[in-house]
Amino acid sequence: PGKPVTLAPDGGRSSNGAFPFFNIQYGDEGMITAIGWSGQWRTTLERSAAGPTALRAGMEKLSLRLHPGESIRSPRILIMPWKGDRLVAHNRFRRLMLFEYAPRQGGRPLRLPVALQCFDRYVSKQPDWGTEAAQLRVAKAAFNTGCDAHWLDAAWFEGGFPNGVGNWFCPPQRFPNGLKPVSDACHQLGLKFILWFEPERVAPGTQIAREHPEFVFGGDKGGLFKLSDPAARRWLSDLLSRRIADFGIDTYRNDFNIDPLSFWREADAPDRQGITEIQYVEGQYALWDELLAGHPGLSIDNCASGGRRIDLESCRRSVPLWHSDTGCSPGHADWNQTQIAGLSLYVPLFGACAWTPEAYDLRSAATAGIICQFPVLDEKFSFPAARAALAEAKENQKYWYGDFYPLTPCALGPTALIAWQLHRSDLKAGIILAFRHSECPYPVLQAGLHGLNPQASYDVDIFEEARARQQRTLTGRQLMNNFEMRMSKRGTSLLVR
Repeated sequence: PGKPVTLAPDGGRSSNGAFPFFNIQYGDEGMITAIGWSGQWRTTLERSAAGPTALRAGMEKLSLRLHPGESIRSPRILIMPWKGDRLVAHNRFRRLMLFEYAPRQGGRPLRLPVALQCFDRYVSKQPDWGTEAAQLRVAKAAFNTGCDAHWLDAAWFEGGFPNGVGNWFCPPQRFPNGLKPVSDACHQLGLKFILWFEPERVAPGTQIAREHPEFVFGGDKGGLFKLSDPAARRWLSDLLSRRIADFGIDTYRNDFNIDPLSFWREADAPDRQGITEIQYVEGQYALWDELLAGHPGLSIDNCASGGRRIDLESCRRSVPLWHSDTGCSPGHADWNQTQIAGLSLYVPLFGACAWTPEAYDLRSAATAGIICQFPVLDEKFSFPAARAALAEAKENQKYWYGDFYPLTPCALGPTALIAWQLHRSDLKAGIILAFRHSECPYPVLQAGLHGLNPQASYDVDIFEEARARQQRTLTGRQLMNNFEMRMSKRGTSLLVR
């Protein structure tokens, strides 16, 4: 009592420093809450001395008058009350997100890609990385690796990253025919083509800053693109739509590496505080909706410096294939595990990055999709080994469209042991992924599984780090009562189907 809890993101991106999905629990009941606002929201929880708790959620700063005929929207708020088992409630919420909010294609929740994206690995090591020849070579490597998508990140536009953001055209000396030859090669191989943009940030000296300074907070010196301006937004929508069609893009990747809040608030008049943010967020939704409507089959990847704009409204239109920029460098498998263990309670569809096809690394990152930064251009890289590793990840994809149960606390550090279960009640099947960290003293994990029929018999396949298979038949009751999983070596993983 008397000690309020306040949550708010930093700088205007909705999951930058605070997360707009949370569970308010009191005893054996609570409210899972989601905020749909891709801007600066604020939540306050305050309990009075008498006991009741007040939850307030919405825009952080809003004090304005509307002009005649003017209308605005406010944040979408979703509250799901629950009683009983907290994990059952989280899975009800996951199903709600998956079947009522997540993007759909062909009447089903969006299928996430198994994509090769080696920008961070090779862009500074391969001088010709941002060329047609190199990208054709990598597209072929993606196919040979067993991926179903080729991902070209920030290496294709004039000026490069970050100085070229605002030049959404190809340098003719590096891509003389645009990017259509790359997407054509992908499609001939049966691959999807994913392409990176950052349309909301404008660098000084770029085409947009020079030719349309009126569309930029900051003018010709660069800054934030004015999605709050309907004319600017229509111009950008037309530009991106042409690029999607001309380049043959299957997934439009929208990055956002700038904090917009100061631009929004500096543009507001004293009696119109919050109006620029509202109009900007409305413009962002309109832009994405127009691109999706104009290009059937298109999907949107929502990045924002790696997972800094994940909220209920962005999850209705897009999927964060790159949920954290910790994927930009190798050696972070343990971080992937803890990020996945937390995010999966609320957001069912997202991706993570593995730098090698080794079991521990790949299993730590493979969700409903997987992003691979494999060393495919190195002489000693084994394509057969990579294909075998990705075959395992592909077989596991379908289970991420089911229920998620943590089997351990979401622990950090080298001594941790972390595991979770995914279960598809419609398939009467599921998987367990378990990880013994590099200094963990415990070779055995005992856990009771969820969602099973205690009277049924289950075929159980166990795959250790080397992926050799052991087979057992166990009853549901045995699996639900302290099922034993053994990882004899530290720094290894276990997959149970």
